[in-house]
Amino acid sequence: MAPAAGSAAAAAAAAAAAAAVPAPPVDTGSGTFYFPDGATYTGEFRILNLPPPTPEGGTRKGAAAKKKEDDAAAAPAEPPRRVRHGQGTYTAPGGYSYAGQWVDDRMHGEGRFTFASGAAYAGQWVEGKYQGNGAYAWPDGRRYEGAWVDGRMHGEGAFVDAAGRRWVGQFFEGSGPGLTFQLG
Repeated sequence: MAPAAGSAAAAAAAAAAAAAVPAPPVDTGSGTFYFPDGATYTGEFRILNLPPPTPEGGTRKGAAAKKKEDDAAAAPAEPPRRVRHGQGTYTAPGGYSYAGQWVDDRMHGEGRFTFASGAAYAGQWVEGKYQGNGAYAWPDGRRYEGAWVDGRMHGEGAFVDAAGRRWVGQFFEGSGPGLTFQLG
């Protein structure tokens, strides 16, 4: 039995309609950014404020849809911009760097920040601040490992001073009242 002519025509019409719908723009990628101050970022990014795809082929629109398009066109659109998003490394000319995860241009997730002084923080980040578990090491040998809240030592942690003495206990908003010194 031969296929119906109507079904072939319907399939062809559906294929043509699908071809007329534009693909959404690509909003992620990877590469290197060069900043005006000499800093670089190499890694994943996403593009914000991409314009929506426009249909090709001039489909007819009703008056309400046309008015909505005209209103949208009259409003100034923010230009598309790339933001660090995903895994990447930022290196500044001042000698500091961050290697880790980014979300919408902020350090967020797991990462390591190394300061120009040689101090370093490795651990969890939330919106650009130390948050969760992490370790901070000073160039003189001091080290803190433990909980962080809002960029400060807060919660259970251990601090080792420059002489190698170890203190453990609860930290509160960056200080350690009531810490216990651990003997060798």
